[in-house]
Amino acid sequence: MCGIAGYLRPQGLLSADVLASMYAAIDHRGPDGGGDWTDAKSGVAFTHARLKVQDLTDAAHQPMLSADGQSALIYNGEIYNFRELRSELEADGATFASSGDTAVLFELCRRDPSLGFLDRLNGMFAFAFWHGPTQTLMLARDRTGVKPLIYAPLPGGGVAFASEMAALRPVLQSLSISRRAIEQILTLGFIAAPNSIFNEVSKLRPGELLRWRSGEITVHDWLPPFPTTSPVATFEEAKELVRERLLDAVRVRLLADVPVGVFLSGGIDSAIVTALAAQTSDQRVRTFSVSFPGESFFDESKYAQAVAEMHGTDHTVLPLRLDDIRDTIPKVQTHIGEPFADSSALPTYLLSQRTREHVTVALSGDGADELFGGYNRYAAATLYERYPWLPNSPLYGVMRRLIEMLPARRETWLGGKFSMMKRAIRALDPVAKQRFANWMRTSDDATYGRLLHASVDSGAALERVCELLWSHRGEPRDSNNLNAHLQTEWRLSLPDDMLTKVDLMSMAHALEVRSPFLDYRLVQAVMPMEWRWKLDGMRKKHLLIEAFKDVLPPMLHNRPKKGFEVPVGVWMRGPLYGFARDLIENDRCFFGTVLSKEGALQTLAEHRSGRRDHNFCLWALVSLLAWQQQHAPGVEVAAG
Repeated sequence: MCGIAGYLRPQGLLSADVLASMYAAIDHRGPDGGGDWTDAKSGVAFTHARLKVQDLTDAAHQPMLSADGQSALIYNGEIYNFRELRSELEADGATFASSGDTAVLFELCRRDPSLGFLDRLNGMFAFAFWHGPTQTLMLARDRTGVKPLIYAPLPGGGVAFASEMAALRPVLQSLSISRRAIEQILTLGFIAAPNSIFNEVSKLRPGELLRWRSGEITVHDWLPPFPTTSPVATFEEAKELVRERLLDAVRVRLLADVPVGVFLSGGIDSAIVTALAAQTSDQRVRTFSVSFPGESFFDESKYAQAVAEMHGTDHTVLPLRLDDIRDTIPKVQTHIGEPFADSSALPTYLLSQRTREHVTVALSGDGADELFGGYNRYAAATLYERYPWLPNSPLYGVMRRLIEMLPARRETWLGGKFSMMKRAIRALDPVAKQRFANWMRTSDDATYGRLLHASVDSGAALERVCELLWSHRGEPRDSNNLNAHLQTEWRLSLPDDMLTKVDLMSMAHALEVRSPFLDYRLVQAVMPMEWRWKLDGMRKKHLLIEAFKDVLPPMLHNRPKKGFEVPVGVWMRGPLYGFARDLIENDRCFFGTVLSKEGALQTLAEHRSGRRDHNFCLWALVSLLAWQQQHAPGVEVAAG
C-alpha cells in the first residue's frame, strides 16, 4: 500500500521541485520510504511513497525498473493471488529478487504491455506502467475502485496522475471549479467519477485503463460485466457458496509481513469478518472498536465485545468523545482533495489513527451492504412493487404533502421515524428515475431549489442527477429490480463515497484497509443471485445473516442496520451553527453566481429551529464551502 504520482510531458521534464512537491503531497501514505525515477528523453517522471506490507526488504523498492532501465512501475495496493501468479511465471522461466506482489505485477506488465492480464488479478490496485520500447504509459484501476487514481491532460499532449488531488496540483497551471460537480456534491454528497471538483481533472473509474501513446489519451473498460446467471439454484446452495467464497477472501487478506487486525464495529458485517479471521488465522486475531462512554445512541461497544468474546479475539476498545470527533473536522479537511460530505469520515479518521498505533493492516466489512442489500433504501425500493397503484392515485399526493410537513429531527426516535417516512414516500414517486434517485439524495426538490442562485435551474440539475444514477443500473429484469439497485451502488456510491472515505482517512495514518466483501469471486457469485434471498420481506441482508448465523451472537441476528453516524445535524443547531453561518457569510466564490446566500441562510435557520431536518444537505454545503476556503481560495467556478 502506497502513494503514487507522476507525469509524462513530451516537451521535457519540469523542474525537480515539481516532482518533489508531488511526493510531499503523498508521503503520509507511505512513510517507510520513497523513490523517484525520471526519463529525460521521454519526459516521464514517477514518484512513490512506500508503506511496507509485503516483502519489507529493499528488493521491493519502487519505482521498480526493468533490467535494461527502459520500463518502470509504480503501484499502490495489494494483489492477493500474487503467489499463484508467481508460481505460473516461475514455471515459465521468470525469476524474482523480491518475494512481494510488486515484482509479480511488474513481470506481468513487462510480458504483456497491453495489460491483458488485469482480469486475473484479485486485489485492490492503482498503478502506472511505462513501457519504454513502445513509448506507452498505462494507468490502471482495480475492479471496485478501492484505490484511487486521478489524472489530468497537460498542455502539449502530456498527462499527469496521482493517488490524491494534492499531488496533482503542482503540475497544473490553471484550474476551474465544475458546476456539475457542485450539483453532485449538493444532491448526492459526493462527486461521481469520471468527474472531479475541477474541470481539468478526471478520476479513472473502477475497472478502467488509460493508455497514453504519441500524445493521445484513450480510456476504456477492462472490467468484465457482472454475470447474469446465478451459479446456484437453491437458498441452501447460496449459503454454502457464500461461506466458502468469503472464508477464502478473509484468508488471503490476512497474509502480510506486518501485523494485521480487524475493525469490529458491532455490526453484522465486521462480526462475520472477525469470526472467519478467527477460524482462519493461526494466531489470535486482534480486533479494534470505538466506544462512546455516556452516549448510548452512538455506542455499539457492547455488541463488538460480544463478538470478541465469542471468538476469543485480542480486543482493544478505543474510547472517544463526540467532542473528539467534532474537533477532527479541520484535520479531516486537510486530507480531502475535493468536497466530500460523508460525515462518517470523521470517526473513520480517528478509528484509523488509533488502530495504526497497533497494526499496519486492518480488515473491514465494507461492501457487504451494497452486495447483500443492507440499507433501508433497498427495502424502500420494493415499496413500489408492493403498492404499484398508490403513486398514481390521488391519495399519493395528499400523503406526500402531509408527510413532508412532519418535523423530522433525526437525533430523536420519533424524528428519525418521520425522516424515514419522508424518504420512503419520495421513493414511491410515479417517475421511475426520480423514484430511484429520491432515496439517495441529500434533500428534497424545494430545499435544493432554494439553495440555487437561479432556482429555475434546479429542475435541469436534478434531472442530470437522476440520469447519472439511472445510467449505472444496466437493464434490470422486472423480477430482479433490487439487483439493479445493487449494481448501481457498486459502480457509483461504493467507490465514490464509501471507499473514497476509507482510503483517504486510513491512508492519512498509513493504515492499509482490506475488505473481504470486495473479493471479485464473491461478488460475481452473489450479484446475480435471486434478490429475494437478499431481502426477505423487510429483513435486509437475509442471505448473509442466515449463512453465518452460527458465528454471530444471538443479539446480532435481527439487529437493525446502524451506520457509523455522528450528530452533525445536532452540531449545526449548536456548536457548529456559528461555523456554518460564517462559511456562508464569508463566501466569495459560490454565492451570487451558483448558489443563493439568502436560501442557504434560510435553510440553516430552519434547521436550527427544528422545524425541518436539513442534516445531509447542510453538511454537503458546509463541506463544499470549507473545502473551497482551505484548498481553492483563488479558484473560480467555470462559466456556463
